[in-house]
Amino acid sequence: MAWQIATRARRITLAGFVGLITILATGLILAGCGRGSVDPDAIARTGPVVLVITGVDSDHRGSRPVAYEGLYAIYGIEMQGARGFTRPELTAMSWRQIRADFPVGSAPRVFDGPRLSDVLRSAGLEGASVRLTAFDGYEAEVPAELIARYEPILALRADGDPLAVGGLGPVMLVWPRLNQSDLADMNDDLWPWGVFAITPYQPAGTP
Repeated sequence: MAWQIATRARRITLAGFVGLITILATGLILAGCGRGSVDPDAIARTGPVVLVITGVDSDHRGSRPVAYEGLYAIYGIEMQGARGFTRPELTAMSWRQIRADFPVGSAPRVFDGPRLSDVLRSAGLEGASVRLTAFDGYEAEVPAELIARYEPILALRADGDPLAVGGLGPVMLVWPRLNQSDLADMNDDLWPWGVFAITPYQPAGTP
């Protein structure tokens, strides 16, 4: 089927899983040891980076540098040429709403978020094929052809509620398979959730 064109997905290694648990535990410890004043309004306005796109030229990198550490280092996601997106930045984009079943065959929900194509365009990567990486190390490679044809979204909400970290959030790739007959037999391989990084790649056989 059309959605099966040159796609690939893989799972986390044991080492990656152990590293993930270590990072999360360390983060909780450090959070409890913080010092100094905190400006809640500033945090609400800007927020932390929730999504990173790599391979971005200097004209599209924005002002939020991202360090090569934590899961980026564990999974080997290079931060040179990376752009970080906060939730407010993603929220400010034009959103699309998709009614979809996830997992496949479950009761439909309404997912909201910016189009993947629009987010890539804002990073100067219009028309790129991309690899999405989730917290657990799951990777899904999505060819540019599928992005242009079906306009999947980077969902931030489901049924009006923000996707939680530890649940399906902060970001999840959602396709309109209930509305596209040629996606009717699509499984969940290209529905990565807990997405935190997007990297452009060159599909095999392309010049």
